[in-house]
Amino acid sequence: MTTLSISKKEILAKYRDGELREKTLLEELFGSEIFSEKVTDRVKTLDDAFKETGRPATPKFSDAPEDMREWFQSLYNAAVFTEALNEGWKADYNDGNQKKWLPWFNSITPSGFAFDDADCASSCPDAGSAARLCLKDESLAIYSGKQITEVHKGIITK
Repeated sequence: MTTLSISKKEILAKYRDGELREKTLLEELFGSEIFSEKVTDRVKTLDDAFKETGRPATPKFSDAPEDMREWFQSLYNAAVFTEALNEGWKADYNDGNQKKWLPWFNSITPSGFAFDDADCASSCPDAGSAARLCLKDESLAIYSGKQITEVHKGIITK
């Protein structure tokens, strides 16, 4: 017997592009929950994001200076989580009309660091608005800010 392998990313792409008959077959083979249309139903954790994107788990960054490793790991994790939520959308800084959303945080709360809001910019990037961290809409920026607050904290405070 031959074992076939196909990535989750490939299966989801075939499902999105498929006709009803093909979608039904894929749901029978893999279960319907994998094809949930709402990304926030599929991606709740970093592990979910790694599975959704096919990216490897957080690298150790052992070649980086020791005091920067945690920051690189947080940045990697946020970029992968963002990639999963964006489902193929990428920020285009050549398009001044495209909104690019980011979660915002407040460090003057009783807990010391908390999600605050989401905001967007169209064409004036700043150092904190790297394309790989921008989300395609406000609801996903809010979701990311609340869902992986500690990861974002690792980027901002490390």
